[in-house]
Amino acid sequence: MKKILLATTLLASTATVASAETGVTVSGYGRFGLEYLEGRAEETQIASRLRFNIDGKTETDSGVTFGGRLRLQSTDGGAASTNAALFYASYEGFRVEVGNVNTAFDSAGLIYNSEMGFQDSSYGDPQGAFFAYNSTGAVAPGAGIFASYSMGDFTGRISYVNPDQMTGASTDAEVGVSFDYASGPFAVSLAAYQDGAGVAGNDGFFLGAAYTINDAATVGLNYMDEDAAGGRVVTLYGNYTMGATTLRAYVADLDVAGADTAYGLGADYDLGGARLSGSVQQGYAGQTYADVGVRFDF
Repeated sequence: MKKILLATTLLASTATVASAETGVTVSGYGRFGLEYLEGRAEETQIASRLRFNIDGKTETDSGVTFGGRLRLQSTDGGAASTNAALFYASYEGFRVEVGNVNTAFDSAGLIYNSEMGFQDSSYGDPQGAFFAYNSTGAVAPGAGIFASYSMGDFTGRISYVNPDQMTGASTDAEVGVSFDYASGPFAVSLAAYQDGAGVAGNDGFFLGAAYTINDAATVGLNYMDEDAAGGRVVTLYGNYTMGATTLRAYVADLDVAGADTAYGLGADYDLGGARLSGSVQQGYAGQTYADVGVRFDF
């Protein structure tokens, strides 16, 4: 990812003291294309998003990194907006965040692996309500704390978000945990939240596993049980890469009376610095969704 360095490196005066680095980087992505959703008032629409992540950090002489992030984003031609700040401190494998934090459940490694199309969507995604890093709005959903530790192939996370610290509303705090482990071609992910989105009794659980074959194909199975979604979701997905083309597919079952089986077929073509992506998907209500467009990261 290309980053723009806006500040210089500060050098220590002696060779026995580690150097401290201060810098600001800008990264993000752009995407634009066509989106179709059956039954919508305007079924075919132009969809777009431009996102800038502005990250500032400083590294102390002892090797601890302190930093923060703001996000500037415009979606579907709307006015650009910023969000609430995320602050963090990291040292070796430890990272602690406060403010508009990432959350343990939303950060689980395999939870969004069935996504496809230039907008990275899937009916196999979580259906329930839970907190996550908030990309828009000047006010965060509440005061959050997030901690993670990575060692080798293992990563563990825990998060706590108190939505009523700033609003004074009588709501519950969300607590989340997640664990990822990868060894060779195998990967597993486990996550859970309690009182998701500040709603008492709204709990969720996720378990996923994936197997990669010769770095060209991946097959995975995700299981989710979320109170707010009213049922369990089981998603089987896979992708296969040949040259510049990646083919994707998934099938998802929602354990709710009257829900259809959802599925999706998609493809990416690597343009070298960007990708052309498209998908055709059917939702749990039988509606057809399709998209085709370009995404580029910087």
